[in-house]
Amino acid sequence: MTRSVAPPILLQLQSAESLSSQAAVLRDLKNETIGHDQRKESLVRFGLIPILTNLLASRNLGGGHEPKRSLKIRDLPGSKEEADDACLQAIILIGSLAQGGASFLSPILSSNLLPILLSILSSPDCPSAFVLPILRILNSVADRLPLQSQQQWPKDTRLADLLFSTEHIGCLARIIGQDYGTHSRLTSIELAAGLIGKLCTEDSHKASLADCGVLDTLAVKIASFIVAQGFVFPGADGHLEDPSTLGSIPSPAPRGAKIAPILRAVTVIIEHSKWRAEHFLSSPGILTVFPRQKLEFSPSDIKKGPRGSTYLSGSAVPRHLGGTPLEYLLPSVPLSQLKPSASATNFPPLPGQQGTHRRHSHSFPTPLSNLDPPTSEDDENPVVPWLLYLVRAENGMTRLMAARLVTVLFRLGLTKKHRVSMLSYLLIPILLRLLDKDYDVSTDDGVQYGGLISSTKRIKEEAAGVLATLVIDDQELQKHAVDGDAIKRLSQLLKETYNPLHDNTRPMWHAEGEETAEELGTQPAECRLGPPGYSPLHCHIMRFRESILKALAALVPFKDEYRKAVCENGVVPYIIDSLKPCPTDLPAESSSARNTATDGNPTPTLLAACGAARMLTRSVSVLRTSLIDAGVSTPLFVLIRHPDIEVQIAATSVICNLALDFSPMKEAIISAEILPILCEHAHSSNTKLRIESLWALKHVAYNTTNDVKTKIIEGLRAEWIKQVIGQDPTSFLAKRGLDEEMDSSTPSGMSRANSAGERVDLLNPVDDSEGRDEDQKMTDPLPPSKVSLGMFMPDTTRRRKLALHGDLDQTTQARQDDIAVQEQTLDLLRNVVCGPGASEMIDYLFKEIGQDLLLDALADKLRPRSLQLPHRRESPNHRALQVPTEILVAVTFFIIHLAAGLPWHRQLLVSHRDLLRYLMNYFNHSHRDVRTNCVWVVINLTYEDDASDREGCRERALKLRSAGVLDRLASLEHDPDLDVRERTKTALHLVNSLTHS
Repeated sequence: MTRSVAPPILLQLQSAESLSSQAAVLRDLKNETIGHDQRKESLVRFGLIPILTNLLASRNLGGGHEPKRSLKIRDLPGSKEEADDACLQAIILIGSLAQGGASFLSPILSSNLLPILLSILSSPDCPSAFVLPILRILNSVADRLPLQSQQQWPKDTRLADLLFSTEHIGCLARIIGQDYGTHSRLTSIELAAGLIGKLCTEDSHKASLADCGVLDTLAVKIASFIVAQGFVFPGADGHLEDPSTLGSIPSPAPRGAKIAPILRAVTVIIEHSKWRAEHFLSSPGILTVFPRQKLEFSPSDIKKGPRGSTYLSGSAVPRHLGGTPLEYLLPSVPLSQLKPSASATNFPPLPGQQGTHRRHSHSFPTPLSNLDPPTSEDDENPVVPWLLYLVRAENGMTRLMAARLVTVLFRLGLTKKHRVSMLSYLLIPILLRLLDKDYDVSTDDGVQYGGLISSTKRIKEEAAGVLATLVIDDQELQKHAVDGDAIKRLSQLLKETYNPLHDNTRPMWHAEGEETAEELGTQPAECRLGPPGYSPLHCHIMRFRESILKALAALVPFKDEYRKAVCENGVVPYIIDSLKPCPTDLPAESSSARNTATDGNPTPTLLAACGAARMLTRSVSVLRTSLIDAGVSTPLFVLIRHPDIEVQIAATSVICNLALDFSPMKEAIISAEILPILCEHAHSSNTKLRIESLWALKHVAYNTTNDVKTKIIEGLRAEWIKQVIGQDPTSFLAKRGLDEEMDSSTPSGMSRANSAGERVDLLNPVDDSEGRDEDQKMTDPLPPSKVSLGMFMPDTTRRRKLALHGDLDQTTQARQDDIAVQEQTLDLLRNVVCGPGASEMIDYLFKEIGQDLLLDALADKLRPRSLQLPHRRESPNHRALQVPTEILVAVTFFIIHLAAGLPWHRQLLVSHRDLLRYLMNYFNHSHRDVRTNCVWVVINLTYEDDASDREGCRERALKLRSAGVLDRLASLEHDPDLDVRERTKTALHLVNSLTHS
C-alpha cells in the first residue's frame, strides 16, 4: 500500500525561509489541531514531533540536546522576538498534542521533547511567556499518565525522574518561590505545586524536594495564606530578627489564589517521614507567622541568685502550657471516654507468642514512622489547629487537603494526644459527609485535574483514602467512624463501583488507504501513537474502589463485630472480585459496557483488596463462612504468581492467615502446590516477600504431618537455612556503632546510638534556636523587607538533620528486616520440631543441617557481645551489644522444643560447651517471654518422661545446678509476672528433687 503524502502545512513548516513565516505556519498548525484529534494523529504520524523537537532544541538554553535534523531557528533570519514567538507557538502546539489523550503520550515520551522543555524552563534566561505553557504541558502529561495502562506498576516515573532531577528541580523552587503578583504568576505557582502533588510518589524524590528548598518555599506560600487570613501570632514582628525566620512577614496571598495545590504538595512530600514533617514545621515561613512561644512563669517561681542571676524554683510550672491563640477558634469537644485496650481480635496467637509484638494491623504498606505514638502534650505546632480551622471553615478541595495534611501530622505523632477526640468529633463527620451522594462542589477546579474528572468525583475518591489513613490502628477513631455508619456507606459505595460503565467516546475514524500496522511498525517511536488507554472516568472508579477498600480494611482490624458488619452489608463477594487483575491487553473498543468483575482491577486496587481480605481473615467465623463461600483462595493463588512483586507480597500476607491451624483452607494451600512457590519466594531478594513467605510457611508447618514439614525444608534447602541462622544479629549494630565512634566530627547536638542501635536526641528541628552556630544563620544579605530565593534553601544544619534522619530511617528498617528474616526462620524450625512426630523431625534437622552446626548457631545467638571501640580517655574501650529480643525469644522457643525431644536430644543440649552457659545470662532479661522460656528449658530438660529416663534427668539436673541455675531460678521467685513465678516453682521442684535424691 502506498504511503500517504504528508500534509502541505508540514512541508511549509520545513521550508520556511524566515522566523516570522515559521511562526505563522506554527500558529496555523496550532489553530488547525486544537480540538481535532484526527488531525493531530495524522500530523504525528508524518513526523510533527521530531520537527518540533529539533525546532526547540535549536534554542539550546542549557539543555545540551542536539537537534536530529536540519531545521534550526538560529539558521533562519529574524529577530530574537521572532525566534521566541516561534518557540512559543511550538510549545503551545505541543500542549495541544498532549491534551489529545493517553495515545499521544507514547510519542511525546519517546522523543526528547520533555527534557528540552524542562531545560528551557530551568534556564536562567527563560522568557516569562514560556513558563505557563510549559507547566501546562507537564500537567497535561501528568494528568494522562495513569490513563496509559492500568497494569503499569510502579507508576510511570519518567517525567518525575526528569522533573525532580538535580538538573531541573531548582526551577520548581524558583517558580513557587516567586511572589503572587500577577495572574500569570499565580497560575504558574499553582501548576508547579500541582506537578508535585501528581508526580511525587518516590521517597527519593520527596527527600530531594525537601533538601533543595522546595518544601520551604511551599511553607512560605502557606504562610502567605495565614497572613491573608489574619492569623499571624501577635508579637510575631518582634521575632523577625531571629535567624530562623524570613526577616519579614510574607505578603498576603491574593483573593483568587488556591491553597489546595500548596497543601497537597506539602502533604505528599512529608507523608511517611516524621523528619520531613518536622523540617516543614520548623521552616522559616512557618516560624515567621507562628513564632515559638516562650514559656511564662509566675513571678514567685523566678528566684534571684547571689550575683543577680535568675533561676526557676524547683516547683516552677509554666503558664498556658501548649496553648495557642488558634485554639480559641476551635470548639470544645468531649475528652476521650474510650479506655485503651489490647486488640479485641479473636485471632489466636501461636503457642508461646501471646506476649510478643506481632505485625501491625495496617492493611497496606505503611512505613515505620507512621507507627510513632503522639509526642508530649505540649509538642505541637500551631499549624495543627490552623488546619483544623480550615477543615471547618472551608469547603471542597481546600477542606479535604487540610484534612489530609492534619491527618498525616497526626499519624506521624506531631499532634497533642487530646486531638484524638477533636478528630473524632470534627474530622470524621466531615469526611463521611464528603462521601454522601448528594455532596457536590459548586466550582470545578480545572487547574489541578486538567478537567478530566470533576472536583466532586476527585474529592469523593480521596476522602475515603484520608479516612483510611486517619483511623488506622486507633480504636477510638474507628468506633466514631463506625458509629457514623461508615461501614454501611463504604459498602454501598463499593458495590456502586461495579455498576456497568458506558463510555460514549467513539474510536477515532481512519480513512481507507492509511498505513497498515506493519508499515506503522517501521516508523520511529515518536511517530507512532500508543494504545488508547482507559477513560478518565474508568480510572476514577478504580481509584475510588481502591480508597474504599483501604477504608474498610482500616476500620475492622480489632473488632470482630466490625468485620461481621462488613459481611452483613454483603460486600465480601465484591472484595473477592477486587482481587482479580486486569487482563493483559487493553479492551479493543471503549464504547462497550465495562467495569464488570471480568474487567479486573489495576495493581493499586489489588493491593488494597488484599489488605481488606487480610483484615477479614482475622475473624474465625468470617473465615469459615463468608470468605469460603466467596472463594477467596482462588484469586489469591493466582496473585501469588503475579508478575508484580508488591502484589505477591500482599497476596502472601493474606495466605499467612489462611494457613493457620484452625483455617479450613490450610489443606487447600498444601494441595494447590503453593508450598513450592512460598519456598521460592523465601529466597527472593525482596526482604518483605521473604518475611511474608517464611511467615506463611511457619503457619503451614504448625501441627501438620511430617511429610509436609519435610517438603518445606527441602524446598527451602538446608544450605540456605544454614546461611540464615548463622548470621550474627548484632553485626549491623556493631558496624554502625563503630562508625559513630570513629566520626569525631559529630556535632554536639547529636547523641550516640543507644543499646538498641538507634540514635536518640538527634538535633530536634523544633528545638529552641538559641546558641546556634554561624552556619545555621540565614546568609542572605538583603534587608528584612525583601525575601529572596536563597532564603528558601535549608541552612547547613537543617539539611544535615534531613540527611541524618533519612539515613536513620533506612538503616533502622534494614536492621529490622534482617532480624525479622532470622526470627521467622527460627520460628519455622520451631514449628517443624513440635507436635506429633517431633522427635523424627529433630533427627531430620540434625541430619540435613548438621547436629553440631545447628546447636552452635543457637549458642552463638545467645553469646554475649561487646563492641571494641577506639581508645578514648573519656569512654571505656568496650560497649555491650544487646541481642535483639525477637531473636532471643525465637531461639529460646526453639531450644524448648529440642529439650522436649528424646533423652539423647536433651543430652546433646546439656553437653554442648556453650549453650547452657550462655543461656544463664538471660534468666533476668527485661522481656517476660525470654525469662519464661529460660525456665521452660529447665523444666523440659529435667522432666521425667518415664522411669528409664530418671538417671538421665538427674545427670542433666546436676549439670544445670553446676551452671548456676538454682541462683537464677531463685531470683525469679518474686518476678512481677505470674507465669514466670509459677513456672519457676515447677523448675525449682524438679531440679531440687533430682539433685537431692
